[in-house]
Amino acid sequence: MNCQQSEELLMHFDALTASEKEELTRHTIMCAACAQALAFIKTEQQWVSKIEQAEPVHAAALTQKIMQALPPQKARFSFGFLNLARAGYAAGLLVMFFWLGSELLVEKTFLKPATVGPVLNSSEYISNPQQHEAKTIRLTERLKAKGYDKE
Repeated sequence: MNCQQSEELLMHFDALTASEKEELTRHTIMCAACAQALAFIKTEQQWVSKIEQAEPVHAAALTQKIMQALPPQKARFSFGFLNLARAGYAAGLLVMFFWLGSELLVEKTFLKPATVGPVLNSSEYISNPQQHEAKTIRLTERLKAKGYDKE
């Protein structure tokens, strides 16, 4: 057996058969480097065997330990009432917009007051103030009367 083969066996020392362990031991008698590596592996196994395996902590117990380790939090002032105020404000705006929209859709009819006397802004009244009857003259008629329709 050469050193390269012994290194491969040392890598899998736990899984070696009895005959492979004897062969490795024979090689380590003649090779000081492989003997030192074998001694290191045996020492390492002794230390690893002394380590106790930790039992897994239950998740709820772990959560409880973490929560206890956290610093206590101060009670903060809650603004929960503002959510109700915001909802009321939004509902009020919604109602107002629907009401305004319905007001715009309704056709308004205004009653014109009956004229009691002559209409003062009537062109007929301006040209003939003694006549009490208001007569509306259109702009085109006024232009024709003044002669602007002829070029």
